[in-house]
Amino acid sequence: MAPGLRDAKRTAVAQRLAATAFDQVRERGFGEVTVDDVVTEAEVSRRTFSNYYSCKEAAVAAVVVHRVEAALREWQPPTAADPLTLVSDLVDHQIRVGAFGSLTEVAALAVGHPQLVPFVREAQWQLWVAVGDRVLDVLPGAGDDDVETVRLAVGALFGIVSASLIGSGDRSGAGNLRGAVHRGIARLGTGLGRPAASEG
Repeated sequence: MAPGLRDAKRTAVAQRLAATAFDQVRERGFGEVTVDDVVTEAEVSRRTFSNYYSCKEAAVAAVVVHRVEAALREWQPPTAADPLTLVSDLVDHQIRVGAFGSLTEVAALAVGHPQLVPFVREAQWQLWVAVGDRVLDVLPGAGDDDVETVRLAVGALFGIVSASLIGSGDRSGAGNLRGAVHRGIARLGTGLGRPAASEG
């Protein structure tokens, strides 16, 4: 099998396992789902599961990463935009397509199941890195200043997104989240002495 096809197959299996674990936990409750339940529905072996995830907690948290990464691939960046505008547009896109909905649900699960917390934190870290990398991909020749701006903006906005989603209990990512993102960008722009994205 060609390397590209092999990678695509591995990604598909990882996504299926994560989605299956997440859906089962959401439907039946965290304590009622076992790895055996997940592999049975996903039609893979326990050995295959262990090639991707160390436990069901890791699989449940991974669904957030897979869904946000899928939305990252679909994002069409604005042309000739500065770093802050790109970050704002990308986070706005994630909100519009509902990619953050699973983050809210997984974070809510972690409240009642502390064993899930480290896996949620790891997922959030992966998202922070992936979003920053995606923005930098469309900034050819970005200097150190641009890289720092992107990392700062992404970190700040993920804090805003996480706090807003979890605090509001709004699993759709609607409400005032979009406004909070743009206000955060405006404050960052002021602090950095750069133009901020408008709310449009």
